[in-house]
Amino acid sequence: MVLIANAENRCLFGPDLEEMHRQRKVVFVDRAGWQLPVLADRETDAYDRTDTLYLLAKDAPGGGLLASVRLLTTTAPHLMSDLFAAACRGAVPRGPAIWEISRFCTAPTIQSRTLRLKLLWEMVCAVMETALVYGIDQVVFIANRALLPLAIGCGWDARVLGATLRDGRDEITAVIAAITPEGLRRVRERHCVPAPVIRFPVRPPAQLAQPRSSP
Repeated sequence: MVLIANAENRCLFGPDLEEMHRQRKVVFVDRAGWQLPVLADRETDAYDRTDTLYLLAKDAPGGGLLASVRLLTTTAPHLMSDLFAAACRGAVPRGPAIWEISRFCTAPTIQSRTLRLKLLWEMVCAVMETALVYGIDQVVFIANRALLPLAIGCGWDARVLGATLRDGRDEITAVIAAITPEGLRRVRERHCVPAPVIRFPVRPPAQLAQPRSSP
């Protein structure tokens, strides 16, 4: 399952969001060597705002955090417009029906590539389901060398926005993907995601699976 954390219910996710920032620090700063802002043992930047929406993958409501991703409106400052505009052949796509995806991160303790890919496909479905709920038509993101073929070929309608650029020892490419019910169906079928994955808790996630007390 993937839990939606937004400005409305974020108070329910304090420990999960702290764990998300710790995982991002290990994955992106400690292991990948990205030069990112770090506060104590957490990676956080100017795009972790009050209007940022987070998707948090867990195997149970009260379980540990398995993966996360964040979504930003493109009508406000975002990574592609501020840092990666050169990756777009033309103008950076912006608008109220376009979101940016960034910081997809799996828990650093997960070593299995099979499980990491399973979480990636689940998160792609979660992004598409969430976007359909919010009336979003397209998502944009920056893909590195390893992610690009997976993102382009996962089942949604996606295309690159410009030339692939060097980024230190890696490469980056700007991508835009259309959000449609048909595209979501293809992703689900291709990657064996049998049912909707998103949930929007209105009470602490750990309580969702607890039985009600007898009267």
